[in-house]
Amino acid sequence: FEEFLKALKIRSRERKVDDKIKTITCSMDEMSFAKDSFNIIWSEGAIYNIGFENGLNQWREFLKIGGYIAVSEITWITNKRPEQIQSHWVNEYPEIKTASEKIAIIEKLGFQFVGAITLPEYTWEEMYYMPMEARFKQFLTNYPGDESKRLIKNEMKEMKLYRKFKNYYSYVFYIMRKVEQ
Repeated sequence: FEEFLKALKIRSRERKVDDKIKTITCSMDEMSFAKDSFNIIWSEGAIYNIGFENGLNQWREFLKIGGYIAVSEITWITNKRPEQIQSHWVNEYPEIKTASEKIAIIEKLGFQFVGAITLPEYTWEEMYYMPMEARFKQFLTNYPGDESKRLIKNEMKEMKLYRKFKNYYSYVFYIMRKVEQ
C-alpha cells in the first residue's frame, strides 16, 4: 500500500496541503495513537479487514469528543435477496448487514449517527472494476503463475456477482460523531 501513500503525498504537495496530512503504515488493528488524537478518521473500503463493529470500537478512543468517523462498508440495500448472493456474502463477510442494522451498531457504540450515502453503481464500475480489469493483463505479465491467475479469477467472479446482483448490496458511506457519554 506504500504506492498509494506515495501518490497521496504527491497530490497533497501539489495542492499545498501536505503540511496537514501525515501518512502512516501500520496494521489497522494494532494502532498505537494517543487517546483523543484525531478530529476525523476516514476509511474507504478498509474497515472490512477488521470488522465494522470491532473497527469502530477500536478507533473510538483515538477520536476527540465532537470528532467524526467516516467509513464505507459493504451493506445489504434490500431486506430480501436471492440465496446465491446471500450465501456468497455471508461466507465472505459475515458482518454484512442492512443500513438500519449498521446504524444500530453505530449508536450502540455511543456515536451520534450523522448520515449515510449509498454509493452509486458508477463508483463500482467506473472507479473500481473497469480500471482493475484494464490492469489484469499487465498484472499477469508482471506476476505470472497460478496464484496470480487465481487472484484474477476471484476478482472476475466478484465482478460478475456484482453485475448480476447489484440491486441487493452496495457500499454505504456512514458518517458518525463521537459525543460525550
